[in-house]
Amino acid sequence: MKAKSFLTALLAGAALFPLTAQVEVAPPEQRAEWLKAYQLLTRENSIWSNHANRMENGTEKQKTNVTRVVADAKAGKITGSYIHYSVPAMSEVQYLPDAYPTDGTAGAPLRIYSALNEYEPASFVIYAFKQHGKVAFEVSDLKSKEGNVFPKSRLDLKTVKVWYQAGNAWYSYFQDNEYKLCPELLLHDEDLIKVDTKKVSNYARLTEKDGTVHYHWLTPPPVIDTLLEHMGQTSYRLDGSFRSMKPNFCDSKTFAGATLNEGEFKQFFLTAHVTEDCKPGVYSGAITLKDGGKVIGKIPVQLRILPFKLPEPMQYKNMDKPFRTEMAEYNGIEFIRQLNGNDYDLTEAQLVSMLKNFAAHNYVIPGFRNAYYRFDLIDKGGLKRDFIVTTSMKLTNLAEMRFDAKRQKEEHIRKFGRNNFKLAWGDEYGGATLRGILPMIQIYREEGFGFWSNSRHTYALAGWLADCFTPPTWPDFRSHNLADKFSFISPDNDFGWYACQHVGVENPAFNRRQNGLAPWRAGMTCNSNYAFHNAGFNDTRGGTFRSMNFYYTHFDGVLDTLQWEGHREGIDDVRYATLVQQLARPLLGNAANVPGDFAARQALKFLADMDTDAFDLSMARLEMIRHILNLLKHSK
Repeated sequence: MKAKSFLTALLAGAALFPLTAQVEVAPPEQRAEWLKAYQLLTRENSIWSNHANRMENGTEKQKTNVTRVVADAKAGKITGSYIHYSVPAMSEVQYLPDAYPTDGTAGAPLRIYSALNEYEPASFVIYAFKQHGKVAFEVSDLKSKEGNVFPKSRLDLKTVKVWYQAGNAWYSYFQDNEYKLCPELLLHDEDLIKVDTKKVSNYARLTEKDGTVHYHWLTPPPVIDTLLEHMGQTSYRLDGSFRSMKPNFCDSKTFAGATLNEGEFKQFFLTAHVTEDCKPGVYSGAITLKDGGKVIGKIPVQLRILPFKLPEPMQYKNMDKPFRTEMAEYNGIEFIRQLNGNDYDLTEAQLVSMLKNFAAHNYVIPGFRNAYYRFDLIDKGGLKRDFIVTTSMKLTNLAEMRFDAKRQKEEHIRKFGRNNFKLAWGDEYGGATLRGILPMIQIYREEGFGFWSNSRHTYALAGWLADCFTPPTWPDFRSHNLADKFSFISPDNDFGWYACQHVGVENPAFNRRQNGLAPWRAGMTCNSNYAFHNAGFNDTRGGTFRSMNFYYTHFDGVLDTLQWEGHREGIDDVRYATLVQQLARPLLGNAANVPGDFAARQALKFLADMDTDAFDLSMARLEMIRHILNLLKHSK
């Protein structure tokens, strides 16, 4: 019995609704067949029978896993102490310790396709046939037949940490005070977070300067948090006490190995950073696993570097305007000081490290409170200056509003050389409030400012009212009619979305779709969601919503997650689609290049027909690559 091939898995995923993360439910007859095969396996005289016998006291699921994994090993003639499965990095599937990777391919190489100037991931799951200690993973350089080398320094390997999150983790951002195991964190050092399955708790490892190690309880029930507050022990409260950006909480700079437990699946994440100076071609290498210095196996790695560079993401219907991602933020100097123990000397370096990570994940808007005053930090972080969320309107008497609008106009012209910024006021207000603030909107508009609104009543009151309209609506094809109407009324203005869903859902495939081709193809011009939270290590902290984390923080800045990688992939999808248009449109109607004209129409038809609500995004990426390579031939 073999795992599904990669292509089969892609096609099987094509019918998935974006929120349906697969959870395998095998029929009773199938489970009975697997258990029968397991009993036969325990009586074999083979290299796998010892493992099967050691799992005799395991759960039914663990025993059926033994049957399935051994069948894969036999089919692939794998005789080592573990088996690996190549799995999609942006999968809907939760790879849990006891979950057979239904969309994986046993023994297959890790295959990465990347353009120049791109980060691109691959992922794999390991199942151990025996108990291993801490296993070292050594990533080699990748080499092409032409003798070119892709250095291992640009290959970043991390463990996908499974830890306790809210009971509806992976599916929803609403609160659920039960806990369940969920894959989320991407760590170089998996021991930075300790998970106790008996106590159903997460702990952060804190290492002091003298080498002393202790653990901070990250998941106390809200009632304990409240009791500690009443006792005056505010230093132990969740949000007040865990200073995640102090030097005692820091992930390793490089991969620190991983423990492989017998009879458990463990996921890993490998990211290639392909820079503009790389030579196109196919590169090969391996990840070598060593236990106690002894080689126990190798996982092959293949990287195909494509002969083109990705552009900035542009809008589907207007290739002259950027497709932007803006995020409500809780980030900046004052927030970091709260998390690093008020160490001002550390703060700016930590903020710059975070901003560099933002830029690497395709978030190039200066999303921090001090951006308006600190252009030096914007530049150091590699972000863009062309779009900065500046300030808000002031609701007071008419004279004061006119004075404030003129003052802000002068300040913006002095600082930016222009005054075309969009100002916000309030949050999801009703129609009556919107009508009431019309004089304020008019005053600031007279000074050149635009109006940014997330109230769903904005369109009903007057479609012309907002210069940037981002109501709580689904960022998919269900919203394309509203996007069409708004762009028809206000073609120079922006229409986006937020809140459906908010940040926090761990599923990388969902985040990829939600922040990428789905809103782009629906005709939206931007993402504008809520929110960047730097803390939130306790997922059941009380309230309506779960902690809203695209990422977490540690001493060195950003602590990566699957959903943060999903955001990067989503914007990269838009960059690929942008390049398709940029190559195709100059070829249209060229009588001297009829094959090029035909290729361009085929490529644009693919984008026009793309059902981004259900279409498998990995397949869409491969199709866009095919069209780009074909268009490049006709563009020469």
